[in-house]
Amino acid sequence: MNNNKLAINTYYTMVNNYRETQLFFAALKLDIFSYLDDEILIEEIANQSKYDIRNLKLTLNALASIKLIEKHQNKYVNTEEGKIYLSKLSKYYIGDAILFRNEMMSLDNIENRVRYGPDKAIAQHNQGQKVYDFTKLAKVCIPEIYLWRIEPLINLMNKIYQDTKPSKILDLGGGSGAMGIELCKAFPSSKGVIFEEPNVSLVAEDLVSKNNLSSRITVQKGDFIKDDIGNGYDIIIASGIIDFAKDHLQDFVKKLYDALNKNGIIYLITHGFSEDYLEPSETILGWLSSHLDGLDLLLPDKVIQDAMTSNGFKLYSQDKSGNHSIKVYQK
Repeated sequence: MNNNKLAINTYYTMVNNYRETQLFFAALKLDIFSYLDDEILIEEIANQSKYDIRNLKLTLNALASIKLIEKHQNKYVNTEEGKIYLSKLSKYYIGDAILFRNEMMSLDNIENRVRYGPDKAIAQHNQGQKVYDFTKLAKVCIPEIYLWRIEPLINLMNKIYQDTKPSKILDLGGGSGAMGIELCKAFPSSKGVIFEEPNVSLVAEDLVSKNNLSSRITVQKGDFIKDDIGNGYDIIIASGIIDFAKDHLQDFVKKLYDALNKNGIIYLITHGFSEDYLEPSETILGWLSSHLDGLDLLLPDKVIQDAMTSNGFKLYSQDKSGNHSIKVYQK
């Protein structure tokens, strides 16, 4: 009986966590955290935001009750983390990325998708562009990349290239191109290429321009699975893209191999899926919506590793970053 009670408590905890998440998303949509970098009275927030003061106070008290903000006497203020990540006044603001990922991965109407099956057109073409807005994803995820991806990339490449320096770097399917941009900045003598589909490439061109690197980094437009990606690279960054080559995996990996110079490095970030598709659970849930819609893209890490080694790559190092797997292969 005690075990049954524990299970029941787990179920109700999930219900409460869902309510907390709904409150969090509402606060982001209302941009509440941007008003709270300094201690402020409810009357001042209502005056600035034009929100209903009664319901605003109820919402702020609820946010304080779950520790997303703090309440000091009659004033409200962000936590230190909230000020850094949830206020639009911070350069590390990730609120838009969180909201977009929730929209992209939403399991709303899951019942009908289970009852009636996937979208036939999506299932037939099996292309991520039919489901995801990659242009918006590239824009809103720039702060995330700077928070979690840049430092481990540069630290590792500095260890690998202590003596000779890389001269040509490819950020393949790089979205905004932030990883390639920062790696080129870390190696000032290098040239860079960011390869993206035409619509997304505009985001990369804008970021290259803002970093004053147009003379060193070119943005190439195309389909990285079908089109020529160039050659003579010392480093290829392939972050979260190899699943999209599922139907052409061997050809795609060979293309990567041929594009690298001798002893060249590929920095490969994958989703770290187990062969039974049960781990990591957070990523399984994140991809579930698009797969219910009709996509069939996920590749287990072992399948990816087998494809890399069968095409001549040698595993140089491996690590984990959250739920993602980081593997470095050398030609």
